Amino acid sequence: MNLADFSEHFVVRLPHTDAAGVLFYARLFEIEQELFERWLELGGFSVRAMLDGELAPTPIVHCGADYRRPVRVGDRLTVRLVGLDIGRSGYLMQWNFLIDGEVAMTARVKRVAIDPELGESIDLPEVFRTFLEETQSRTGRLS
Repeated sequence: MNLADFSEHFVVRLPHTDAAGVLFYARLFEIEQELFERWLELGGFSVRAMLDGELAPTPIVHCGADYRRPVRVGDRLTVRLVGLDIGRSGYLMQWNFLIDGEVAMTARVKRVAIDPELGESIDLPEVFRTFLEETQSRTGRLS
């Protein structure tokens, strides 16, 4: 992932598509998850650390996408993190998926820090909040 603008290039492959060769809607969120994990790594974090209890896990609690045009096998996407909202226990990220500089799709994903034993939301860990704030200072707010 490009640290300067939180972007990544991605080529749509056959397994990402449906029978018509168009990106299958659920694959968008698989791609987003992979990009999220790369973004975490830029800050020195990982999903593994969350699963191992070293950092509060932040599972997805809401997600949505807008499809502005068909995305097909072989399309070369530039995916960019374009905004972030931060709350007490959670954060909302928006990713834009561009083809030739035009937005083809957007995905918004909200994650919330939880106590895995209680299953309840908790305050975001300060070290992670700092990374979120640094990211937000470079991408902007969503609301």
